[in-house]
Amino acid sequence: MTNPVLPPRFHAFTATQALGAFNDNVFRTLLQLFVIGVLIDVDSAEALSKATFVFTIPFVLFGPWSGYLSDRFAKHNLMRVIKIFEILIMLLGALAFYIGHLNLLLVILFLMATQSAFFSPAKQGIIPEMCKAESITHANGWVEMTTFVFIILGIVTAGGLMTLHDNQGMLAASYCVAFAVAGSTCAFFIPKMPAAGSKTAFPWNPLVGIAKDLKFLKAQQGLWLAGLANSYFWMIGMLYSTNVLIYGDTLLGLGPEDNIKLAVLPAFMAIGIGTGSMLASRLSAQKVEIGLVPLGGFGIAAGSVGLFFSTGSYLATSICLIFTGVAAGLYIVPLFSYLQFRADEQEKGRVLATVGILNGLFLVLGSIIFYLLSVELSLKANTVFLVIGLATVVEVIYICTVIPEYFLRMCNWLITHTFYNISVRGDHNVPFRGPALIVPNHVTFIDAFLISSTVQRLIRYIMLKDYYDVPIIRSLFGIMDVIPIAPSEGRESVVQTLITARQKLLDGHVVCIFAEGALTRDGQIQEFRTGLETIMEDVDCPIVPACIHDVWGSIFSWQHGKAIWKWPKKIPYPVTITFGEAMPPTATANEVEQAVRGIAADFESSAS
Repeated sequence: MTNPVLPPRFHAFTATQALGAFNDNVFRTLLQLFVIGVLIDVDSAEALSKATFVFTIPFVLFGPWSGYLSDRFAKHNLMRVIKIFEILIMLLGALAFYIGHLNLLLVILFLMATQSAFFSPAKQGIIPEMCKAESITHANGWVEMTTFVFIILGIVTAGGLMTLHDNQGMLAASYCVAFAVAGSTCAFFIPKMPAAGSKTAFPWNPLVGIAKDLKFLKAQQGLWLAGLANSYFWMIGMLYSTNVLIYGDTLLGLGPEDNIKLAVLPAFMAIGIGTGSMLASRLSAQKVEIGLVPLGGFGIAAGSVGLFFSTGSYLATSICLIFTGVAAGLYIVPLFSYLQFRADEQEKGRVLATVGILNGLFLVLGSIIFYLLSVELSLKANTVFLVIGLATVVEVIYICTVIPEYFLRMCNWLITHTFYNISVRGDHNVPFRGPALIVPNHVTFIDAFLISSTVQRLIRYIMLKDYYDVPIIRSLFGIMDVIPIAPSEGRESVVQTLITARQKLLDGHVVCIFAEGALTRDGQIQEFRTGLETIMEDVDCPIVPACIHDVWGSIFSWQHGKAIWKWPKKIPYPVTITFGEAMPPTATANEVEQAVRGIAADFESSAS
């Protein structure tokens, strides 16, 4: 498999985003430490709750405007203008620290959030414009990793600056001006990309615009659910970053003299998120692997429960935060990639801005929840983490229930990455969009799972009805939208199944038929049947021949006359899958068979 390549000067964009995240976290952490350690006459939990609430409002209020601008104008120009405003805001921020008035600091926080609200859809929307489809997940993983590394640096830097300048906020905040200048400079090196050129009218009334945008996104179930899951992440991220400081102050006994140790607590989670983001990129290969989302969600829940019990140890708390962060990286990167990949080119800015509105609504909800839990109910910080963990379990179950493909992809990923080590060749021959018929050889009972783990798309498989009707796994095949075929019920039944498969192609889906009609009993490719020719009648889409290598002898093959009931030779079992060059829709079954045999022969000769 070829490594995904980032476009030229992509790192200028990465640096712009990373420096922005760095500066935001320096300033926000300075504010939090200022509230906890300097404004001793202010209730810290209530003040941080207000700050969180203020920071969330712009993401809701200005979402329609930011989405319009991102779809109407060139995103690189928008980012340059927005970064210049960051310099002005940081100058005002240093002044606000000098005055030392909490409400004025909250105004600056509001301006920072407004700048971020306008920057976000342009930042997320330019990635799929700059990158090839197979590089989107890798690009997101790289951006998220560098972003969270700089978040860590920002948090630690804030603690160091407050210590260096003896808790004098103005001196510490003055550095933010220089950081903003550096980020603005990098923005001018971002490659120029053409404007999407949307012709929609400007949404002058943001409230009406919000309602229209939410209705627009809700009509697209996959994007809507991904947006909700993405927003849930930002909500609990906000709860984590706020609650962990209260946790350190009240349960770990970290006072003003422990500024760095206190500031580093959120950084531990950021370390994990950066690691998890790159791990998600690696584990997804060149796909948008939404199966990692529920896996990451369960990891977040486990880490949150761990924090409930780690109150007596700074080390244990740090480990739990890092673990939770890794899980969060696995959770969020596929969601970002899914939103960017699935959104229509002309509506990408609107989709991402509407997700930003959802993020803002969830952040507002999160600030209210934090206020209720920490202030009104006076729950201890570790109990708040326990609530987050239990809520995350419910959220993941909800995702898998509403769109079972998330659960299916998770199970498929676990099977194929635990018991098998899969190498892929020629995966670029499977189109990212539009219909295609995949025709592989058939060696094991789990060939469908092996192929699905290598392809971005949800594949509709044709399967013998006898297997489809097995009670325990029929619901799983239903999720996979399997097409059952029953030769024993006569030719008319078979033809109707093939017509159903043809309609799936006409609807734009990818269909897979095992043209041999049964598992090989001797490890050799059998004669291909002509059903694929019936499917392709009057269908204009490619036929992709494929070959699954080296699985003869695995426990799910018929070697020695039995399947399953034999010991695996090796775990993980090495498997290679090759997708050949696309063939025309008029190709005969014999021609496709010869193509698959040719792929197998080429592989054997290269391996010898």
